[in-house]
Amino acid sequence: MSAQSECNTVPFTIEDMHRFAGEAWGQLGFNVVKKWCEFNATYFNGTLHPVPLVLTHTQPFGNRLAFCSYNPNTSGRTITLNVPKQYNCLLADNCSLLHEMVHQFLFERGEYPSHGGEPWRREIMRLTKQITGREIWAGRSTTVRRDKRVVRINALHPETKELSLPQDAIARWPRTIGIDLGHLGSNT
Repeated sequence: MSAQSECNTVPFTIEDMHRFAGEAWGQLGFNVVKKWCEFNATYFNGTLHPVPLVLTHTQPFGNRLAFCSYNPNTSGRTITLNVPKQYNCLLADNCSLLHEMVHQFLFERGEYPSHGGEPWRREIMRLTKQITGREIWAGRSTTVRRDKRVVRINALHPETKELSLPQDAIARWPRTIGIDLGHLGSNT
């Protein structure tokens, strides 16, 4: 058996998450793993597989707070969170962590993880109800013609005709609907 195939057969564990994050980021790394474990238990019934949590000072794509990469057969699996040295912009928080965990959840279930997909909309509606006790509607993105122009809107609720969150709010959930889960790794 080659060294490469041996590495791929050993599962990544919670202990590995702690060791990796603690070595790289000290107490902040440990706290973020602890928060990931708490969110996994609370919001995903403990179903998410341990994944490396990468904290970085800069993001490779410029204006993202965080991203989830998931391709276990080639490039691996990570959740990357932006924690810049200058804390005035693009600072990931616990909302960013939960947002990326929704992507991870959908990837692991083999569902479409994009912000425009039905699984994403279903999950943010479920989680909003669980976190806040209130229901939101995140309708499918569609195009309509208005004043001779084609515009993109999100569909009304099919039964109640309730307005949907706009797509930008759906894509940037949970912060855009007023949920605040505290600073990255904190319990507040």
